[in-house]
Amino acid sequence: MDVSYDRLVHGLPENDSPTVTTLPDGSVDQYCTLSGSEAVSLDTRESFGREIRSDRSSFQFHVDTVEPGGQAVNAARQLHALGDRVTCYGHLDAAVFESLPFETVSMGDPSTVYVFTFDDRDVMFVRNSAVADWTLADLRRIADLSAVFGGDAVCCSNWDSIPGLEQAFHRLGQKDLPRLPFVFDPGDIVDRDEIEIEALHDALAALQDTFDVVFNANRGEVRATADPLSESVEDDIDRLAAIREATGITAAAMHARDEAAAATSEGTRRVENYRIERPERHTGGGDRFTGGLAHALACGWDWEAALACGNACAAYYVETGDSAATDDLVRFVEERPAVGS
Repeated sequence: MDVSYDRLVHGLPENDSPTVTTLPDGSVDQYCTLSGSEAVSLDTRESFGREIRSDRSSFQFHVDTVEPGGQAVNAARQLHALGDRVTCYGHLDAAVFESLPFETVSMGDPSTVYVFTFDDRDVMFVRNSAVADWTLADLRRIADLSAVFGGDAVCCSNWDSIPGLEQAFHRLGQKDLPRLPFVFDPGDIVDRDEIEIEALHDALAALQDTFDVVFNANRGEVRATADPLSESVEDDIDRLAAIREATGITAAAMHARDEAAAATSEGTRRVENYRIERPERHTGGGDRFTGGLAHALACGWDWEAALACGNACAAYYVETGDSAATDDLVRFVEERPAVGS
């Protein structure tokens, strides 16, 4: 067993159930399947694209399930499964959120996300609601900031859909709050222009004045974030280091199908991921990585074990469609061949 995963297996049963906050989005996720025919299969994104290019303009679909979603909610579900005391401050004014087994505080109506599932990768269509208009004032209206940020770690997500996060980061950077890990996933920012990415850099730098900021994104988002910094950087590890150096944040991390990595003041770390041959779910794995990473950092684990925890949570979810509890994660790691084999 890889030493990072060995430390994970030994650390999980001994964790102390940290207190973690997640915020600020929320969505009603409708998982949909396109209706094909004997003549035309629509099981992959490629086949769907081929039908669109052929000038077909009408498709039938059916909704398979309706689930509570959003990056904050998904991370909270993973954290709760690992035994953490979780409060999710999100946009949760819908019946689908009433069954969540952890504390929730709503700030308004959720977005609606239509997730079209394919064998290779999903496609999402998003209809935003009050989420897009969120500001820090909305959070302060329903909770005291010292309560929101008084635990062991924070997960914050979805910069891409919530413009108000930029100003919120600058304002939080001026607050007298406990210094704790602030794990931030920007969402799908790959199409943002250089000015918007530079504004993100400035906001992260401001936020670091109050928290230990951990930027956490997938490979494409890492590349988009690093693009304005240096055209000569070609390795993703170097991109993480460039992001951390430019913003002064505690760490910049990346989650990908094959590995997780992080750049910190002590150097870079890389942990291989498990290969999933038959995925049950494509959407939501990155949010489980966020939850696993935040759990590990809230427990005070080292970076190798933290990245391994994120990897294992994401891989388990992609393979099973469920958020792993501690016992699930231990069995998952112990029963699988070593990573890279």
